[in-house]
Amino acid sequence: MSFPTTPVFLSTTKGWEQARIHPALAWMEKCTIAWDTRENWSTPWSDWVADDYTYIKSNGERFTGGESAWEATKADYSAFKLSYHEPKWVCVAEKADGWEFIGEATLFIDLPKEGDTKKVTDLDGRRWDLGVGSMFRFNIVKDWTAKHDGIKIKSLQMYSDSQPVVAEMLRRGIMKPEDLLR
Repeated sequence: MSFPTTPVFLSTTKGWEQARIHPALAWMEKCTIAWDTRENWSTPWSDWVADDYTYIKSNGERFTGGESAWEATKADYSAFKLSYHEPKWVCVAEKADGWEFIGEATLFIDLPKEGDTKKVTDLDGRRWDLGVGSMFRFNIVKDWTAKHDGIKIKSLQMYSDSQPVVAEMLRRGIMKPEDLLR
């Protein structure tokens, strides 16, 4: 039995170099750099996400509506002093209104309170407190009014094990065991 298929762009990559040959991923690299440097945290949310943007956390909690979902996304990352997303592979499917893709990245983070040693190194040789394997599912749409290359994020779903981050935050006294019960 045959069934309809959609061609996809599949890239196994170490960093952005191989991924950015796809236009949607070239845009995603710009967006990710702006996110990791916190540059886009001080610009209007509507510069990057659609009015109906949806953010789904790893625990399944869902936030919908441009500004409120954008603020929820920022709140999750605000626990980190710094972050850096290093792609490992991505699969992109083109849709009538944009692209949908899922990919794996290492999310490198530094916590706000210094620890004994930096435990992991990214491909550029920078040392980080933690490197967490994470998956991300994006739906990005073409929008001729969009400030950045005519593209905005419609939805983001994260898949990440928070246990290593929580354990290190407990070790460093950034959070207390009772914080886990809230």
